[in-house]
Amino acid sequence: MHWFDSQLKALHRLAGIYEECRIKDSNEFVEETRQARTIFIDNVQTLVETVVKLPDISGCVAGHEGFILAKAGSISGLDALGAMIQESMDIAQRGNEILDLGTIQQLLVIGENNKVAMISMGAITLAILSSTQTNLTKCLSKKPR
Repeated sequence: MHWFDSQLKALHRLAGIYEECRIKDSNEFVEETRQARTIFIDNVQTLVETVVKLPDISGCVAGHEGFILAKAGSISGLDALGAMIQESMDIAQRGNEILDLGTIQQLLVIGENNKVAMISMGAITLAILSSTQTNLTKCLSKKPR
C-alpha cells in the first residue's frame, strides 16, 4: 500500500472515533471525547511533520474552517493559506453540486513556481506545498527516513 494512503486511512479511522464521541454528547463522555480529539490532533501533527521530511516538500499544514491546526516546514502567509484552503474547498464543493463530482477528495492549485495539493480528510484539509515540478504521487509513495 502507498505510504501516504495508509496514513490517511489511519487518520480517517481516528476522525471517525472522535466523531462518534462527539455525537454521544453527554457529560459522561467528556473525557473520552477529549482523549479522542487529542489522539486525532496529535496524529495530524505527526503526519504534517513527517510529510515535510520528504524530498521536494517545502511545507505541510492541516486546516479546519480556515484555521491552521498543524504546520511544518517553510510557510509564509499562514493566515492567507488557511483562508485559501477553506475558500478553495468551499468553491469546489459548490462546483460538485453543479457537476455531480461526488464528495471532493483533492484539489491541486499549480502556479508558475509552486503548487499546493489539498486533500480532504472530513472536517480537516491537509495541504502540501511543493515546487511545480514535484511529482507528488511518487514523492508521497514512500515513507520518509
